[in-house]
Amino acid sequence: DIPVEEQTQEQTAMPIVSVCFLTISGKRKVMTFEPETTIGRVKELVWSSWPTGEGWDNERPPTPSHLRILHLGRILQDEDTLKGKFPPSAVRVIPTFVFVSSLQFS
Repeated sequence: DIPVEEQTQEQTAMPIVSVCFLTISGKRKVMTFEPETTIGRVKELVWSSWPTGEGWDNERPPTPSHLRILHLGRILQDEDTLKGKFPPSAVRVIPTFVFVSSLQFS
């Protein structure tokens, strides 16, 4: 049996989606979001919290709209939500690998 304290924490824990972003050069960054977050908002949050320092600055795209987030070979659309693409987890967080590209597609 689970102690009452643990049951309460499990029941009140907010589901989150943990995503591991992988840049073309192989750098990684893990971020967590609420399941209802749109891909467009994820791009804004990733861009605004882009790491600084050695190797990161030269990979930062000029704007969030320059980011392309790919999953399973498909570019995710700005209006899609994470809930529809990734499983949320309230207890155990399992990162989902997503590729972030700053390349512009013509």
